[in-house]
Amino acid sequence: MLTLQTRGVGETVLTELPDVVVFLFGLVTQLGGQWFFFVAFTSLYWLCWPHVSDRPRRTAASFVALAMLSLGLITALKAGFALPRPPTAAIASAPDWPTPLSDLYVAFTTDDGYGFPSGHALGTTMVYGAAAVVLDVWDRRRRVVAAAVLIGSVALSRVVIGVHYGVDVVVGVVLGVVLLKGVFTVAAADDAPGHLDPSRLFGLGAIIAAVALAMVLATGAPHHAENAAAALGGSLGGYVGWSRLSAHESLPTLSPPVALVSFLGAGGLWAVTDALDAPIPLTVLATGAVVLFILVAPQLHLRLTGDAPAQSAD
Repeated sequence: MLTLQTRGVGETVLTELPDVVVFLFGLVTQLGGQWFFFVAFTSLYWLCWPHVSDRPRRTAASFVALAMLSLGLITALKAGFALPRPPTAAIASAPDWPTPLSDLYVAFTTDDGYGFPSGHALGTTMVYGAAAVVLDVWDRRRRVVAAAVLIGSVALSRVVIGVHYGVDVVVGVVLGVVLLKGVFTVAAADDAPGHLDPSRLFGLGAIIAAVALAMVLATGAPHHAENAAAALGGSLGGYVGWSRLSAHESLPTLSPPVALVSFLGAGGLWAVTDALDAPIPLTVLATGAVVLFILVAPQLHLRLTGDAPAQSAD
């Protein structure tokens, strides 16, 4: 399979790797996928994992907002530059493996749409970079090292599986660092030093996503319309959900069974919308409803069960 390549001067093909190695890098690249962010941050928000942060719901909501913001931003950049991926990005010869594994191989090692800059590189830099700042696990140095390893691994994986040129991921990481610095400047929480304000993040994400959607429609980039619509809907839903709630940290934690059922419902709606290639207005509404539900689910749980709220941390 075609692997390490660079865009521009000195464009080369360095090597071909065994299928199993490429598949492993395909697994690594999932750590920067929107579906992985959805699972991880929804779990953090609903289950409030102990010792992760002194304000786990604010932290999780900030991660959701950053994922939406980065999705809208990368969509706008890709539509603006309109630079292609490597010629083999959408092509993968399935190895002679059992059917589930061979199908996953193709799904994990292909991609379409424009390629510059890398959305996985930019998104992981913003999300994992923010995690290194706001989480309470380990010490700051170890968190930074862990974030750098994750970001570097995902960025490298995008090149190894052949869906990006080297410069795509390098620019994605650099932009992610610069933008993350800007985010902590304009969206710092006034009432919680060291944390971000989810309302500001969701609002900023909605503005960026609206610009991205306008650019996609103006440039005629159909592969990216759904991403722009999802970013817009998710940001609007997140803004409404977070701003309408108070005392977020005092809301009850969802039990694992309730969280699982809720997750299947919310994730199913998102997956069906994506699979059906829904029209832009429907995608905005569906993704908005999903993110809104994620944020208000603890409040709904409180009303349905009558559990006494814990003391607020907000």
